[in-house]
Amino acid sequence: MENTKNCKQTRAINVTYSCDNFADIYIGDCTKVLRKVATSSSLEAVNFKAKVTCEEYLYFVCWSDNSGLNGLLAELKGANTVFSGTHAKWEVFPTGINFSSQTTRPSDQLINAELKKAHCKKWKAVTKGVSNGNIPFRTYPSIDKNAHFIWYNSGKDTSATAPFQGFNHDEFLIFRFPISELYKEECHDCTPECECVDNCLCSACAETIQEEQKVLKTEALSKTFLIKGKENNSRRCKAPYSGETCSTLDLPTLEPCFYLHWGDSTKDQMETHDDEVLYITACNPYSNLRFRGLIITSITIVPKRNAGTIGNTPVTPSITTQTQTQAHQLASKSTVMAETNNGIQLVPNRLVRLGDVCGCACTSQALYLSIQNAKPQDYDIVVEYCIEQIEINQDNTGKTRFPITLIKS
Repeated sequence: MENTKNCKQTRAINVTYSCDNFADIYIGDCTKVLRKVATSSSLEAVNFKAKVTCEEYLYFVCWSDNSGLNGLLAELKGANTVFSGTHAKWEVFPTGINFSSQTTRPSDQLINAELKKAHCKKWKAVTKGVSNGNIPFRTYPSIDKNAHFIWYNSGKDTSATAPFQGFNHDEFLIFRFPISELYKEECHDCTPECECVDNCLCSACAETIQEEQKVLKTEALSKTFLIKGKENNSRRCKAPYSGETCSTLDLPTLEPCFYLHWGDSTKDQMETHDDEVLYITACNPYSNLRFRGLIITSITIVPKRNAGTIGNTPVTPSITTQTQTQAHQLASKSTVMAETNNGIQLVPNRLVRLGDVCGCACTSQALYLSIQNAKPQDYDIVVEYCIEQIEINQDNTGKTRFPITLIKS
């Protein structure tokens, strides 16, 4: 890193924000939060000032009450003002750990545990909403009118107002923004030391490997000349160890196909007093990838008017990323294996482990449906799931050339 003294210099930022509904604001480095600078539990705008360095990040830990509206609106001021939702450096990580009140808040330890996962699984792009002063949100006179509301879209809410209509989008959410963008001139040569090494810093020897990588980085950057490989992708390949060396590859949404099997004959019907054995099947339609650790986290039965549907077909939720550890945390919160909903019980109704689903393969699990004096109407069986890892099997070979010139000794 060049100009280390300048990068370590303390600078002032001035932030005004509102988060619907709850937020804790931190300053930290690229891997962990270090100190809390603000907190809020209402829709009112909050202003705070903080001392920061070029290498640090501003973290907004936000969650909603799953009703009304969701949204973060912020005005960030340094030497350069950056408004919420209009800058590519805004990132968000959906933890999938549900908080929905002000009385119970994510601890610093939990936040840092999730940030380690964010470092391994990569941050997500924020979803940009309307600007300050536009419906359905209220107007905040203390925040610039050009600021936009932002949130994360899990894809689970299929309404036209998603993700800003009240809904649990894998919250709590961790938003972050680099301080270097608020002081672009002063922080021009400053790059946070957070390169991902050794399986994203997740193994036992990661710390030692990271220290050795820092030594190699310093020695490499001390050299005078830099030769770029001739066969490199010239548009994406920037100067190594610079803020421009990384870009996001746009990938399609990769998700399994789900099916529900039921009925013992063509005349079978689901009645208000009934018992049925159902089978839920997940299929991997791709030959060159594997879904590892496919888990149905919850199954709920809701009247049709409350469910996300297209016509009469239930909408399959989009992929959410959740580790096995989080799945165990969900299990520890409740040991109830059947949930009564309008006289309907489905067993099991959570943590149905479908395991690994190989390419062009399917897997099934049995479910028991008990209907006792239920209201005769249309219902949706809503299935939420997570995938621990998507493994793409693709061989790739290539070559590159470095031209050098030898002169006579």
